[in-house]
Amino acid sequence: MNNQAAVRITLSEPIVVAQAPPELNRAAGAWGRWQFPFIARQADGQIQVRFSIEPDSAESYGKPVGYAQSADNGQTWNLKTPKPSHDIEDGALLPNGDRLVPVQLESKNAKELNLPASVCNFVCSYGYPRSLYRAEDLPRELAGWRFRRRPAGADRWIQETAAVHIPDEVYDVTDEKTTGLTPGVGTVGQVREGPLPLPFCWGKIRIAPDQSLWAVTYQWRLVGGLPKYLPMFFRSTDAGRSWNMISQIPYQGDPQADPHASKRDGFTEPDYSFRPDGSILAVMRTMDGNGHGPLYLAHSLDQGRTWSKPKAFDTFGKMPQLLTLANGVTLASYGASGGPGYFVVRATTDPSGHAWTDPVKTRVSTPEPGAWDTCGHTEMIPLDDRSALIVYSDFNHPDAAGRKRKSILVRKITVN
Repeated sequence: MNNQAAVRITLSEPIVVAQAPPELNRAAGAWGRWQFPFIARQADGQIQVRFSIEPDSAESYGKPVGYAQSADNGQTWNLKTPKPSHDIEDGALLPNGDRLVPVQLESKNAKELNLPASVCNFVCSYGYPRSLYRAEDLPRELAGWRFRRRPAGADRWIQETAAVHIPDEVYDVTDEKTTGLTPGVGTVGQVREGPLPLPFCWGKIRIAPDQSLWAVTYQWRLVGGLPKYLPMFFRSTDAGRSWNMISQIPYQGDPQADPHASKRDGFTEPDYSFRPDGSILAVMRTMDGNGHGPLYLAHSLDQGRTWSKPKAFDTFGKMPQLLTLANGVTLASYGASGGPGYFVVRATTDPSGHAWTDPVKTRVSTPEPGAWDTCGHTEMIPLDDRSALIVYSDFNHPDAAGRKRKSILVRKITVN
């Protein structure tokens, strides 16, 4: 990418949001706990940071999360009692004045369902057996996205289920207790026991230039009979009560940028940005059980109906995020874990989002032997027209007594 030398990014020193018990960093099953942070501005002006306190498993979906609040733009933090994320979020402010919060329900136990025949059985890159099931063959009450809505001028929230139209939708069941298998399709039998995640509005709800609502998620899709994770884009013209799938971005890995391109599970963890030139920019992860993989960018010139062939944006990256400040600068953040751990911030003033600054790479603290360093997930919110707050994890940040602990941290990003 071209370097935009006129844009300069600086980061403040880290501020601790929350720290886990000291023993958690080396505890069995600790991966997933006190990590995967999210950040949001509440309706009352406070900043909220949420993070997982459960193992990294589909069985943890919908369960309470840890969270903290700041009333001074992230300078100090108050840790709160864990709650499900949809009970503490204020959600997206819609053009009609409503607030809308996606609700992630707990996964179903597939053993309790009368499952039909699967349409695909495979082992994913992480070595887990999985089976895919046609949504139309499963109970209708599983379908749709759940939301909490607070109508404009109201004090109370209401629960609702939005109709979501996805052609050829499939659900997946994963046997998370069986690991270490060789990835491949048709090498395992049908998986009938394990968590079945329910449909969920996974990504950010954004307001399009035409005032419609947009959302993005990623799910397993069957492409020529083969399973791939693909980003899927949705649009709502009735304030989020129904959603229609606009498009998906086909997986096209670049073998010159990634020697494992042909083995990847697909594109995951997408984010997107409406650009000043009328285009739409998407960024996606490919890192999976094959190891570090590139981030990719794709562009749409026709309101998301079709997408350009994705191009590598960086050689690594997890949970990429896009944020456009009021001064017109768009920031991208992402991270890497597994030694050494980093998070990265880049910027662009290019209306199309093709030209970016060189990466500003910040290493988290050095872990002890055998310990992880960070989960690699970041998220940002704006503070003013030229600064933002980024949240990330550091598994070895010292506490007041010098003990290394899994920690959730924030830093201020300033753009000059």
